Amino acid sequence: MPARLLICAPLGLEARALRAALGRNSVRRTGFGPRRSARSATALAAADFDLLVVAGLGGGLGEDVRSGDVVVADEVRGPDGAVRCSSAPALAAELRRAGFPVHCGPILTTRHVVRGAQRAELAATGSLAVDMESAVLARAAGARGIAVVRVVLDTAEQPLLRPGTPRRTMTALARLHAVGSCLSRWSRVASPENRHAPEEVF
Repeated sequence: MPARLLICAPLGLEARALRAALGRNSVRRTGFGPRRSARSATALAAADFDLLVVAGLGGGLGEDVRSGDVVVADEVRGPDGAVRCSSAPALAAELRRAGFPVHCGPILTTRHVVRGAQRAELAATGSLAVDMESAVLARAAGARGIAVVRVVLDTAEQPLLRPGTPRRTMTALARLHAVGSCLSRWSRVASPENRHAPEEVF
């Protein structure tokens, strides 16, 4: 039996890209930043699902991470600790089979947009990407599974405040739409019997 996925997309643009692949009722828009994410996590905690998936765009940190790459979190790090994502290898493998450039490693959630020298400081921790929501939304999973996938928009070499950002955004959203199609296939192997609950790390 396929896992029942609850797919969370923080931004409206992200939600629309994913809904075009998965259907309107399959994706919840959860809001930008940690405050809105915390409210959404509280509201979604009682929802009926097996596996929470946070999907959207993010900033690249790793030296080999490029705009348009896909980062699957094997661990989500936040201000209150970290959560391991046991489903990461299977999800990364599914996305690689689809032909995407995929990295599997830690994703860091911060309280603000990361710019300038701070990006290098965070990269030194081993995190591959950064966002402002995933670790907060992970609270909604409780004892159920959590998966996080981010399509990289900006990097140190291609920061947000550059003329090429609109073009990169459209490219990244198109890739996110394609990732959404893979999530449907992946849910067939990410069955409730085979998935593992998130493991908190402190």
